[in-house]
Amino acid sequence: MNYKFVYFLIALSLSFFSCEEDKKANLNGNAFFGGEIINPNSNFVVILKDNKVLDSVYLDQNNRFSYTFKDFDPGLFRFYDGKEFQSVLIQPNDSLMFRLNTIEFDESLVFTGIGEKENNFLIELFLLNDKLQDSVLKISQLEPKEFEEQLNAIRKQKQDKLDAFNEKNETTEIFNKLAQAKIDYNYYYSKETYPFINYRESEYQIFSELPEDFYNYRNDVDYNSVLLREYRPYVSFLRVHFNNLALQKHFQHSDDSIYNNQSLEYNIDKFNLIGDKISDTFIKNRLLYYNMVKFINGSENDSDYEKLLELFKEKSTNKDQIEKASKLVNTYKRLKPGNTIPNVTVIDKSDNFLSLKQIIDKPSVIYFWDVSKRYRYHLKDVHLKAAELSEKYPEIEFIAINVNNISTREQADILQRNRLKLINEFHFKTPNEAVDLLAIRPINKVFLVDKNANIVNPKGNMFDIKFENELLGLINK
Repeated sequence: MNYKFVYFLIALSLSFFSCEEDKKANLNGNAFFGGEIINPNSNFVVILKDNKVLDSVYLDQNNRFSYTFKDFDPGLFRFYDGKEFQSVLIQPNDSLMFRLNTIEFDESLVFTGIGEKENNFLIELFLLNDKLQDSVLKISQLEPKEFEEQLNAIRKQKQDKLDAFNEKNETTEIFNKLAQAKIDYNYYYSKETYPFINYRESEYQIFSELPEDFYNYRNDVDYNSVLLREYRPYVSFLRVHFNNLALQKHFQHSDDSIYNNQSLEYNIDKFNLIGDKISDTFIKNRLLYYNMVKFINGSENDSDYEKLLELFKEKSTNKDQIEKASKLVNTYKRLKPGNTIPNVTVIDKSDNFLSLKQIIDKPSVIYFWDVSKRYRYHLKDVHLKAAELSEKYPEIEFIAINVNNISTREQADILQRNRLKLINEFHFKTPNEAVDLLAIRPINKVFLVDKNANIVNPKGNMFDIKFENELLGLINK
């Protein structure tokens, strides 16, 4: 047992929650929120609601912070430590503290105080779902009926935990909705992804073999839930759900039988379905924007950009997102093959400032990495893949660039911890500007450039089966 940690929690309880009833009376319907962050990624914590920043709170000398919610609507809020996000349920009269270590961000997160039980349970469900994800992927290769049976057993395991928790504790309506939604929408998500990850000849074949009642739960989906619109299980479900709906509709009026997410006609179907089914402007606009950016980042056809952008402008009411999407389209026009790569400034391992063009003197692959937890596997995988291809194709230079606002020392430490070599490693002088200028999202996108720094492909993927053919073409260019 970690007695030091136990003593810490006791101290927090004595300091902040010595008398819960008094605290509730003192708060007068407001809520207190604070915490301690071990190994902080920055010196502040950002608090958000509905994707809007409410406030930024600086950490003190002990890496602690506190914040009071006043005249607020109860529900899900998010906090951000500079690299990671996590959700927290805040209700009137809560006095909630947490402690976490950024090295194991979610796994180390523990709440204490008024509201602790509900939030600790939600985190427990979150971690359980992550733990069971590999099992869901495995059973997704089964026949539909057997897949359903095993998925139902996984859902029951979570439901039993919630039912047992509710028997022991007096819980609020908001908590029950959130906990139930986490179980239900993770279940729905797994059923929606089944046609996309099952090893069949085509998605069309899979749809034709599904039981008639396979998607009956769709009758229970709330497309306009204000409570859930920032909730990860709900957001993830909606994304794949509309992929699925659009594909089923697309198969009805096309000769296609295989999923092609860069088909313009398929994406038009998706945008129309989103516009028809969702009335909440926040949910609708964000889903449209997510799919617009995804299409732009994947498509190689300029005219398709423009056509879908026009439909996006028609469907969306978010002027900021429309401007960003338009800007991204223009960015890719500048990044067309044949154009010279933008001359952003990078920093090498000796802290020298160099232009991107300066470090290119032979055919090159430029790849990117991010220190955020969500990309922890990509960091290692992309470096190992680059090393493998570099040995196979010595005529090509492989250049790695970190996209975070970190120092050269931090960059070296991260690579060393992951047992990776500090070879051809750089980071941007102004990361945010460079990420926008080079449209570095998704993070697995790479640039192929010739010896004169002219773009050959601005949307390469080292893990694509065709990538080595592209390398051979680059060598022979």
